[in-house]
Amino acid sequence: MGKSVNGIIDVGVWTGNWPFVKLRYTELPSLQAKLRSVGVRQAFVAPIEGILEQDPLRANRELLEATRGDGFFSPVPIVDLSYANWREVVGLAAKDGRVKIVKLLPGYHMYEVNENVLEPLVELTQAHKLIISIQMRLEDKRGMYPLLKVEDLDVVRVVKAVSYFTEQPFILSYPYMAELAQVLKSVDNLFIEIAGVEHADVLLNLKDTYSLRQVLFGSHAPFLIPEAIVAKLRLTDVQQADVDQVAFGNAERLLSWFER
Repeated sequence: MGKSVNGIIDVGVWTGNWPFVKLRYTELPSLQAKLRSVGVRQAFVAPIEGILEQDPLRANRELLEATRGDGFFSPVPIVDLSYANWREVVGLAAKDGRVKIVKLLPGYHMYEVNENVLEPLVELTQAHKLIISIQMRLEDKRGMYPLLKVEDLDVVRVVKAVSYFTEQPFILSYPYMAELAQVLKSVDNLFIEIAGVEHADVLLNLKDTYSLRQVLFGSHAPFLIPEAIVAKLRLTDVQQADVDQVAFGNAERLLSWFER
């Protein structure tokens, strides 16, 4: 019998259309229904169109409006640090009041992740009590459109940059198992999602090798099938308390970071 997985907080969800493949559950109503059906009670959602549009501001504004009055979705604006108006995006997020996380996609927006690049952003996110999500990758390289081969981020560089800002919480979105040692043995302010972490028993392996303290649930839906990610919580030999910690406990603690 599997573990109970009700009450999941999903910190890695997308909405909108991806031009290279037809995704299911791209609209908010159908996405919410799918996520609720697998036990998710709250989802942090970013706009897919904000990835490839020259300026993510339009997609961010549309997302903020589309999720207004919705207690299930929490909007996650995309910040492009290579674009001149990125401070306007952070200001929009802070002014909204519902935003808890902003997302960076350095691979798609073509800038390096280092302490000098992050410092101006961290000054604002700390002032406005915002968590920073850094997207390691969006797709497996084998499934990428041939004319859009985007390199994965260098996890060593990411961890080095994050280590300069110990009071700023970060999420490493869609990392692979091989990258986790650099994170979970190095820094305390960087949390990881499990969507791209593969093992016969993901939670047991992470608990035995590191700990579950910095591990979050992120489904990467609709790019990935949410049932497959929820199975990592349901089909495991760790205790129910460990499952609850990853399903929602760590996320609740992360979301209260600035209240410490």
